[in-house]
Formats: sequence, structure tokens, C-alpha cells
Amino acid sequence: MLRYIIKSIGYMVLSVVLPQCVMANVQLSNHRIWPTTWYLGIDVAKTCVGWYKKTGPAYEIHSSIDFHPILLDVDYGLGQIQRDGRPRNGSFASVCGQYFRVGLGYNFLTPTAHHNQFFIGLRYARSFFDFQLKSNKFQCNHPPNKACPPQVCMAPVALRHSKGAPIVHWWEVVAGGKVCLMRALSIGCTMRYKFNKKIENKLFALPFDIPGFGLAAFDHAFGYSLYVLLRIPLQQNKHTSCGNIAQKSVT
Repeated sequence: MLRYIIKSIGYMVLSVVLPQCVMANVQLSNHRIWPTTWYLGIDVAKTCVGWYKKTGPAYEIHSSIDFHPILLDVDYGLGQIQRDGRPRNGSFASVCGQYFRVGLGYNFLTPTAHHNQFFIGLRYARSFFDFQLKSNKFQCNHPPNKACPPQVCMAPVALRHSKGAPIVHWWEVVAGGKVCLMRALSIGCTMRYKFNKKIENKLFALPFDIPGFGLAAFDHAFGYSLYVLLRIPLQQNKHTSCGNIAQKSVT
């Protein structure tokens, strides 16, 4: 009988102490307002796609600060996209520029030592770029035995080069996550729905591509990013042992 009473008391003590230990291990920060983690990484998808399709170099840097559960995200990208169709249809298009995104997200996961995330958010994006359009299909009406003047075969100046003129902005609804890969390294994926695209400047012709958005012929687009991220803690994790909790006074 005495053994049964002692065992029952032991179960009761463990049932009180163990949940407190688990909660203590999850409690990571001493200051709720101060950010807990800073993520800094690159989007490997854009670089690999540009290399595979041979359209030109493209790079994107991602930075995110975790104020759990609120996330502040900033992206900066630059690159060049070339579509050389001169062997097929005599056209050549080139875009070179940069863009940025900034917005907030909400992390639905409980904070842990690995700082994993599953989030939904909203971004504002803006793109600045130069573009060139060339074609050798401009023809003039003249007798076959006469040469075509060179200035007629060239595209108009407005189509040959537009330097610093286009400024495009849009909004994005995003969803994604980040998962701890090893001690200070994480990987992440973000899916994007881009909408409400607007061009601020009056252009004689639209570029074929818009850096950061996609094809200029569409007002909305889907996209994705695959990140390799460096995880930098901004607060010291607060770990409390079970023994310390058991020794605390309840009075």
C-alpha cells in the first residue's frame, strides 16, 4: 500500500514538472519586442533557371527578420535577360535592371530552437530597368534592283534602346516556409502570386520581360523562390533545467 501511495505521488510530481520543462525549453526569448532571428540568403532558383535557359545572369538576395510571429522580409534582385531570336525571326530583346520587394508575413509555427517557419504574407515590389528591342525585319517598298537605305532597315530609336525609362510596380501574396538544415543553415521556399502590375512611365513599346515580375504581356503572374539561408540568432535562447523549475517556490 505504501509503495502504491509513493508511486502515485511520483506520477503527480512528474505530471506537473515535465510540462513546465517542455514549456521552458520552447521559451526562446527574454524580450518579446526584440527580434529573435535574422535570415540572410540567396535565391538559387533564379540563378539556375537563367543558367539553364541561357537567358543571362540573375541574382536575388533575401533578408528576413523574425519578430515572432510577425516577419519583416526584404528582397533585392538584379540581372540581365536576353532573348536572341535573330537566327529564327530576326528579333533581339534585352533587359537589364534591378528590383526590390518589401512586406510583412505571419508565422503560424510555435517558436522552437530551430526557428522553423510556415508563413503567409503580402509584398510590395518595384522594378527599374533598361531594355533594348532590335529587329532586321523592318522592310521598305522599293524596286528589287535597288538597295534598301540602312536607316530604313533599323528599328526606331524608341525601340532600339530605352535607358532608365521603365518603372514597374506590383503587389504579391506569398506563402512559404523555412526549415533548419544544420546548425546555422536553413533552406526555404516561397510561392508568389503577383498582381496589380502598373507601369509608371509612358513607353513607346513594352519590354518582353520585367525583372522580378516575368513576362510583360501579363498583368498577373505566379512565381517561386528557393532560398539557401544563413540563420543568425539575435537573442540568446533561454533554456531552464527541470531541476531549477522543481526547486522554485510556489509562495
